[in-house]
Amino acid sequence: MSITSKVRQTVVLTSTGQLQGLVNTATTSTATNLTKINIMNVYGMSTAGDAEIKIYNETGDSKTAAKLVFHAKFGTGANSNHEFTLPGSGIYCDEGAYVDLTNCDFCYVIGTF
Repeated sequence: MSITSKVRQTVVLTSTGQLQGLVNTATTSTATNLTKINIMNVYGMSTAGDAEIKIYNETGDSKTAAKLVFHAKFGTGANSNHEFTLPGSGIYCDEGAYVDLTNCDFCYVIGTF
């Protein structure tokens, strides 16, 4: 990862999908799929008990088990918030970051990209 990378928040996901970051242009900000990200924190809110957040080091929804880099289960009911702080340098995804949400209202990631 480049030393010029900054710690940023991804676009909030409200359903399963690709992690995106905002890219600024001269007049607007555009959500763009992230292809390289170092994940430091993962946040989520449950819609029901046993919410799950899975992150895969890949693009698209193939969800290959060998590409699973993060799996968290949390919450005993609706509206349970949780923050997962990853130790050390976190988790590096060099192909993309596809997020699979189960019983989860939203998810976002803090990291460098």
